[in-house]
Amino acid sequence: MIDNTKPLVVIIDDDLPDNYPLPKYLKNAYGNENVFLFKYPAEGVKFIEENLSSRIIVILDIMFDGRAIGLEVFDHLVDKSSLICVIIMTGNIENTAREDLVKLINGHAWYLVQRDKPAKEIMALVKRAQDHIDTRIDGALEQWIARQKPEDQQKPFLTTREGESYSLLDILHSIRTGEDEIGQEMAKNITSLAISMLARDRSRIGN
Repeated sequence: MIDNTKPLVVIIDDDLPDNYPLPKYLKNAYGNENVFLFKYPAEGVKFIEENLSSRIIVILDIMFDGRAIGLEVFDHLVDKSSLICVIIMTGNIENTAREDLVKLINGHAWYLVQRDKPAKEIMALVKRAQDHIDTRIDGALEQWIARQKPEDQQKPFLTTREGESYSLLDILHSIRTGEDEIGQEMAKNITSLAISMLARDRSRIGN
C-alpha cells in the first residue's frame, strides 16, 4: 500500500542497467510501495495521471529507441500538473538540442542530470525535490484537499462574487492544470494569511 506521508517516485527509463543502484536507494528511502519503474513512457504517464492527488517526483529519460520521446512526455506531464517535479536524467545532455534544453528549462524541469552521475548524487536531487514539494503552499493545499472525504470534495466549497461555486475538486483541478485562476488565487490567499500570522506573532518563530 502506498505511504501517503512520502512522495511517489516514478522512474521512466527503458535503458536502466540491472545493477544500477538508484532504484534500491530510492526504495530504501521511500519504501518499495512508493517507487515505480516503467520502461514504456505510456505506462508511466498512465500511472502518474491516476495518482495526481499524490506528491510525485519523476525521473525521466529523454531518449527511447533513439527518439526523444521523453520531451513529449515532459510536455504532457507539465500540462497535467504544475506540481509534478520532473528530473531529467539522460546520458547525452551535451547532445540535446539547444531548443529542447530551453523548452525543458522554461517548462520548469527540476533538474537535468547526466546518467553517469553517482546514484547518491541523484538521490540528493530527489531529496531536494521532496523538500520543495513538501514546503510549497500549493502542494500543501493539494494534499489537504486529497485527505477530505470524497463526498466533501464534491460539495460547493466557495462562491465567488460573480456567484460561481467551486468544489474542492474544482479547486484541485485548477491547481493542477492552471486552466482556471481560482486555485492559484486560493494558494495566494493562504500565503498572504500565513505571512500576516507570522508578522503578528514573530516571537514564536523558532521556538
